Amino acid sequence: MKRLLSLLLLALSSSLAILPVAAQDAAALEANLTGECVTAYDPAVDYFPEKVTITDAVNFSVEYFNSYKVVTVTNAFDGAEPFTYVLVQCGTPAPDAADFPDGAQFIEVPAGDIIVMSTTEIPRLIELGLLDKLVGLDSFLYVNSPEVRALIDAGKLVEIGSGAQVNVEQVLDVEPDIVITFGFDPATDAHPVLTEAGIFTALSADWRETTPLGRAEWIKYTALFYNAEARAEQVYADIVAAYKAAQELAASVPEDQRPVVLWNTYSSFSEAWSIPGAQTYAGALIRDAGGVIALGEEAPGDSALLSFETVYDGALDADIWITGAFGVTTLDDLLAQDSRYADFAAVKNGNVWNNDLDVNENFGNNYFELGVTNPHLILQDLVAIFHPQLLPDHEFSFYRRLETVSGS
Repeated sequence: MKRLLSLLLLALSSSLAILPVAAQDAAALEANLTGECVTAYDPAVDYFPEKVTITDAVNFSVEYFNSYKVVTVTNAFDGAEPFTYVLVQCGTPAPDAADFPDGAQFIEVPAGDIIVMSTTEIPRLIELGLLDKLVGLDSFLYVNSPEVRALIDAGKLVEIGSGAQVNVEQVLDVEPDIVITFGFDPATDAHPVLTEAGIFTALSADWRETTPLGRAEWIKYTALFYNAEARAEQVYADIVAAYKAAQELAASVPEDQRPVVLWNTYSSFSEAWSIPGAQTYAGALIRDAGGVIALGEEAPGDSALLSFETVYDGALDADIWITGAFGVTTLDDLLAQDSRYADFAAVKNGNVWNNDLDVNENFGNNYFELGVTNPHLILQDLVAIFHPQLLPDHEFSFYRRLETVSGS
């Protein structure tokens, strides 16, 4: 935030004091400045020679100029207008705010301290070598990363709460340069409250992406605020390579040998069973792992909400069941929710799985923390479940088979 305030003052100023030319500011830079500012601004210099190319994510984009980047986030939540962030290389003049949409936020980069309000950001900071910039989280409860839990135990992070009840005073006390959060409804979200307080707040719309690689590519979004494009490109390339290797392995299985996969469970809260469509995150995982979506014809694109009876009638014989059920650690737990589950073929055949292999004491699930940035680990698990002969020695990261408690 300190840099944000100084940047706004610079934007209002009609003149800039330029320091003597330094060797780093020669006619061309070979790498982005990740730990220093420009000491002698030259408008002819491209200060971002290392750039990102967005290939899979659709909800953010970046346009590069010599000394600043314009980042746009779309589809952050239902009905959201695009959010514009102007990232100015520190030590260079800010562009005219009048050239950007109303509400555009300006920040100097590389940014300094950061608060993240979703655990999905944690692996990105770790992979980018930026964990030393982390000063706060929305909540400590659901963190799985050993590195971050160590910081929590050492008292080095603050907990700021969530939604419209976010502790603005706590945020102001630690003076972060940036807060990364997400949005559902501006009436109850944290981002309007934080921006109103003058805190640079960037929205992530990774959860709105419909493909696993699309969500993973948001590591590049985080990197943009730290000029860490080169590192993000390499990390993402490795993720894509591992994902496609697992995908190609599954693709070798003939279509008539692919299992029918039932996804999710019936929700008494919504009184429906959510079946993923082919154009959804879960649908992509099932397809890429060499499975067939049970009742997929009911959800050709997006997800479909079906009654228990519809699923019972149409997916009773599904080969595999991936429940994704909270608090279900055994088959007994599952059957306690509804005795009719015992009739499903996957239950009878012992092929029911849940994604809670790596859960902390507060039920923080690493599937949602580590898995978003590392979808290849999820896909490898699913390939091993759907086609165990392809990965006979696989060590699971997130999934485990549900068993009956001995003696029950």
